[in-house]
Amino acid sequence: MKRLGLSGLFFVWLYGVPFLLLVGLIRRTSTPYAPTREAAEAFGATTDTLLIVGLLLNALPLIGLHFAGLAGDEGWQRHFRWAIGGMVLLYLLVVLVSRMATGLLIGHTPADDEPAPAVTQCIPRSGGRGCPGG
Repeated sequence: MKRLGLSGLFFVWLYGVPFLLLVGLIRRTSTPYAPTREAAEAFGATTDTLLIVGLLLNALPLIGLHFAGLAGDEGWQRHFRWAIGGMVLLYLLVVLVSRMATGLLIGHTPADDEPAPAVTQCIPRSGGRGCPGG
C-alpha cells in the first residue's frame, strides 16, 4: 500500500503539475472570446487557479521524500531526490516565462468584447452647439 501511495504521489507530480502549468500558461497567452466583463473575469480567475494550483502542487516531491523516509523505502527516496531537482527546474521555468511576459502572470484579466455604452443623455457644449434634436 505504501508503494501505491508513493507512486501515486510521484506520478501526480510528474504528469499533473506540468499539465496544469502548461494549460495555465496557454490560457494566459490566449485571447479568449469574452463577451462581457464578468466572462473575462471568470476566464482570468480560472487561469489564475490553474497556475496557483500547479505551483503549489510542485512541492509534492518534498512531501514524497518525507513519506518515503518514514516508510524506509530507499528506492522512492532516490526518485524523490531527483524530483526535487525537477521541482526547482519547473519553478525556474515559470519565473523565466513570467519575466518574458508582457503583463502579470497571475492576476491578469483579458479584455472583454462588450460594446461601449450608448449615450442616452445630451450634454450641452459651449461654442454655440446645442443638443441635437432640440
